[in-house]
Amino acid sequence: MLDLFKLKNSITEEATSILDFWLSMQDKNLGGFYCYADYTGNIDTEHEKSVLLHSRILWTFSSAYRVLGDKRYLAAAEHCYKFMVDKALDSLHGGVYWLLDKNGNVTDSQKHVYNQGFAIYALSEYYLASGAEDALDVAMNLFSLVEEHAYDVTYGGYREAFDKNWNPIENQLVCDTAEGILAEKSMNTHLHVLEAYTVLHQATQNELVERKLSELCKLMSEKVVDGTLHYGLFFTRDWRCVSGDVSYGHDIEGTWLMDEAAKQIHDKELANKVFEQSYDMACITSVEGVDRDGAVFNELREGHLLDSDRIWWVQAEAMVGFFNAYQKKNAVMLLDNAVGCWNIIQQQLKDKLNGEWYWKVKRNGQPYKGLPKVEPWKCPYHNGRACLEMIKRIDLSKSQTTTEFKNV
Repeated sequence: MLDLFKLKNSITEEATSILDFWLSMQDKNLGGFYCYADYTGNIDTEHEKSVLLHSRILWTFSSAYRVLGDKRYLAAAEHCYKFMVDKALDSLHGGVYWLLDKNGNVTDSQKHVYNQGFAIYALSEYYLASGAEDALDVAMNLFSLVEEHAYDVTYGGYREAFDKNWNPIENQLVCDTAEGILAEKSMNTHLHVLEAYTVLHQATQNELVERKLSELCKLMSEKVVDGTLHYGLFFTRDWRCVSGDVSYGHDIEGTWLMDEAAKQIHDKELANKVFEQSYDMACITSVEGVDRDGAVFNELREGHLLDSDRIWWVQAEAMVGFFNAYQKKNAVMLLDNAVGCWNIIQQQLKDKLNGEWYWKVKRNGQPYKGLPKVEPWKCPYHNGRACLEMIKRIDLSKSQTTTEFKNV
């Protein structure tokens, strides 16, 4: 048995461990961070440098400084920020590139809205941590570019994939439908633009940002969430869903991200609709998507093919999503779900020998050996954010000091 603040102490220790691992990934010679480490954490210093990964690292250390106050985290964020503005920004056409070589030379110049969104997210958080007005200026410039080039006036939402000149191209980076369809729009991109605009609005209180955030809340609630209270994953330009799969990780992640966005908008009727819908979605995930030992399943494909692997980011986001839902209506089941995810993280996903978390483990807890600890999609943003978010939420729950959790 463990009370709420003992849980917070345990999560704080884990956050520090994750951040220590990523502090060691700084490239002090060529700038930025190394972007590949193998299963045991051995760094490949010759590997290309992902702009997406740098955005996620910048967000993580900026947020960590705001929550934990360790000046090492602000220094790491400053180190990452300098590399991004020096190397990742296209000074001619605007926007951030996709991929750089180890020296910071551009190797993939495409402009994907998913990537622009994460840069906005990171730069806004860095401004909140550091007060650097130039970072906020860059974030607002990226926002303007996305709205100018990607906003779909006809059907709403955003077209996603562009070349370096902002000409539309095929959406290959984030479109991996089981059916092999190359969709024009995705839930994933729109969810992360929504989280980016949420923090941008926190930083600016800009009326246009708030209006666009409100549009995204409405679109996600009415177009992306389907009648079964799951997110559709891939869509045509006019929002016809072209994938029938269920992503339990995205479902539960989206519940708390949509709530955070709804808190920023002035349309209280829409905000309340989002709050109720997201709570119901969390309950559906709890009923359909949780294994016997508390782990959250990854995906359900074609209505019957269950991917029961335990993915690092799924368990992290589910912990926050379930705790967020619990905070709204004090449902003990959802509290147990959050703790169940934490148990799986500690018992199966945490690499107690080499640090950080495994990418994924099998249902019996056996890690997939060979999958890297660090690469463009394996980042400190999900697990680091989950820990930081839980610390903040527990701090706001001081009235629950006697609350006890099962199986911790």
